[in-house]
Amino acid sequence: MKEKLKNRKKEIMLVFIIAIVLIFFFSGFSMGKGFSRKNVNGNTEIAKPILQVENGTNLEINNINNKGIYEFKVKNYNEQGEKTDVDLEYYIEILNYTGKENNGIELRLFKNDQEVQINGNKTEKFVLTKDEMKEDNYKLEITYDKSKNTNMQDIVKQLQIKVHSEQKQEVV
Repeated sequence: MKEKLKNRKKEIMLVFIIAIVLIFFFSGFSMGKGFSRKNVNGNTEIAKPILQVENGTNLEINNINNKGIYEFKVKNYNEQGEKTDVDLEYYIEILNYTGKENNGIELRLFKNDQEVQINGNKTEKFVLTKDEMKEDNYKLEITYDKSKNTNMQDIVKQLQIKVHSEQKQEVV
């Protein structure tokens, strides 16, 4: 009889433990199904990056007129007087369409009367800040040396100046 009573207590205890485990299992499930909803309203505008390039007049370089200066400007504001909302980084790339590296054309670039190095047809990066209206004045001095060029067809037909810009990353 004691053994039956012992077995009965074990059965009751086992049922009680299984019931507790099931209660915890299902209560966790039902709590996980709850959700809340919040409405958040914001009033924001997208920043306007403004980088304006004013081109100069076209030049013609040849055997007779072998030197020219092409002037252009890079500004952080437009004609309406709106300035950029963000700091901008930019660099200048000068492309030559002959496909030849040494074709008798020598290029020198000046920014605000200071010479700028051109490496791999690109300049270093420059910054225009949003704090003040600013313009950078550039002069591209192009010289053709016909002694370095043996064939007239190798002369550069066209130089293209590209200004690449992006929003300056802020260090946090």
